[in-house]
Amino acid sequence: MGSVDDLDEMKSYLTPREENEATASYQNTTAIACPVCEESFDYLVVCKHDETSLSLGKVMNLCTVTNDDGRLFLFTHE
Repeated sequence: MGSVDDLDEMKSYLTPREENEATASYQNTTAIACPVCEESFDYLVVCKHDETSLSLGKVMNLCTVTNDDGRLFLFTHE
């Protein structure tokens, strides 16, 4: 399940947390590996628009990838 092709399927294994018109976030409660760095990630943030602004409450590492539709997926590592 670690490939970029499985991003939409990956969401089904994560716990939905917040959703609004710009983003949706999912918590990784089962220690799934990040498709970019292969380490476990904390949250997946899916950006729904080409331009999206995020406010981060703390310093964290981010891995990013886009799917074939151009949607941006952010994987947070605290």
